[in-house]
Amino acid sequence: MLEYTKAPLTYTKQVALLQSRGLTVTDAAGAVIFLQQVNYYRFSAYCIPFQNPRDVFIPGSTFEKIAELYRLDEELRNAILALLSSIEIFLRTHIVYELSHKYGAFSHYEPAHFRDANKHSEWITELEKEVIQGKETFLEHYQNKYKGFPKLPLWIACEVMTMGSLSYFYSNLLTNIQQQLCSALYIRSDVMRSWMNVIRYLRNVCAHHSRIWNRELANRPVLPCKDKQWSTLGLNNSRLFACIILTEWICRKALIPVTGVEQVHDVMRRISTIDERFSAMMGVPLGRAIGMCWETK
Repeated sequence: MLEYTKAPLTYTKQVALLQSRGLTVTDAAGAVIFLQQVNYYRFSAYCIPFQNPRDVFIPGSTFEKIAELYRLDEELRNAILALLSSIEIFLRTHIVYELSHKYGAFSHYEPAHFRDANKHSEWITELEKEVIQGKETFLEHYQNKYKGFPKLPLWIACEVMTMGSLSYFYSNLLTNIQQQLCSALYIRSDVMRSWMNVIRYLRNVCAHHSRIWNRELANRPVLPCKDKQWSTLGLNNSRLFACIILTEWICRKALIPVTGVEQVHDVMRRISTIDERFSAMMGVPLGRAIGMCWETK
């Protein structure tokens, strides 16, 4: 293994390095200001599609075009976060409503509802730890008024759970209970487990300001490809477009307004106009436009 010996460069030298590699910079002062706001190493990841081979820019590549891609990726993350927020709230509401009405306010404490008793016990321990550490007014109110704190009714406990905790909770439920919950979305229980994990993963990627537009997903959604509506789409589940399609599916089945999906599509279309290769990098199938899939379903 090599020892790292590269010295840090000034902003001006960072711009000069990019120019020496063939990148056109029409406004060097503006490029310096941009790099003062955006770490060079972060920016360099957006340069890769414009290079061939690595560190040699394709003729015609400009700093301004790469900066535009960077800003659109930021806009895309924000649009995805807004979209996932409404979906996450729906999932919390749906799971809590169905379980509490069928099995009671404290159904999440009943080991008989879960596949693995040890995992359930560990989950309860972590949940109660979050409740105790919570600073919300509603927790203080419950503690002062009711017995049993930190044991909360499911509809209150849900407000403390992270998306990861909710996903883990669902994954450990008995199959028949999972099937009751996923039927509203017209998908299998294993598909819903996968989608909840993907929603959590995407939200974390976006919340941590990581590149999203052409990311190869570490957490890939299971797609219901036995369903003809899905199998004919030719989706690549390692790329973003497949995830946006599944969010549209959830929105339509849950009667969530699809304006959030439309906003994501709008940013993706603007990214695709920068370079004809970029649609494929986002996972859009060849010959398919970026847009809704389920309008007539």
